[in-house]
Amino acid sequence: MALSPSTARVPACASGNLDDALDLYDWNAAVAAACLRDVGHFEVLIRNRYAAVLNQHYPDWTFPSNALWTIEAGIPQTRTKQRKLNQGSANMVRKARNKTTPPSAGHTIANLQFGFWMMLTAAPREVTIWTPMLSPSFPGRSRGYVHDRMEKLNDFRNRLAHWEPVFSTTTGLAARLSEFDRFLTEVDADVARWVGERSTVVETVTQCPIPALNMVAPTYLGKAP
Repeated sequence: MALSPSTARVPACASGNLDDALDLYDWNAAVAAACLRDVGHFEVLIRNRYAAVLNQHYPDWTFPSNALWTIEAGIPQTRTKQRKLNQGSANMVRKARNKTTPPSAGHTIANLQFGFWMMLTAAPREVTIWTPMLSPSFPGRSRGYVHDRMEKLNDFRNRLAHWEPVFSTTTGLAARLSEFDRFLTEVDADVARWVGERSTVVETVTQCPIPALNMVAPTYLGKAP
């Protein structure tokens, strides 16, 4: 069995036993899949919420030439950063539109990656997008707080998608799950309960073939290990 540098940590954690290593590798894949399912529900929630808000201000924002992707404000240095972000967003919209024929707003929104939504709360967009549009969706929370959570979730999502070892200190499964639980609940408590009722993360994590690696948040979306 060929191992990449990341999966090479699996046999090490299994004390060199090949059967245990394969069991651990398979368990890791199952945990990643279970987590991705929950994160996927959040991604749909956030994209629908953001899209609805953008529609109120710029109904045709799914066109790369829309005025939303040209707005700038502030000092020259900030405007330069905003311009770069706007160009990046417009390019992502263009690529998303080109994935379907004929293109439609609904298909474009569905084709946009998580990183697109994350960058809407980047620091240079504090006065252009966050304050006038997105901030009411997060009462009592700052742009920096929301962006930090989105950034960490995006990194966690990418590691899961590449089947990185969930038990590594870099991934920090327990901490990431706690952060996701808290943020999802803040965004929409009803959706958090709905996701928790269907989640298989806790059950899957507790099936770890190596007990010493069995790590999960004390509670996760209403479930205890």
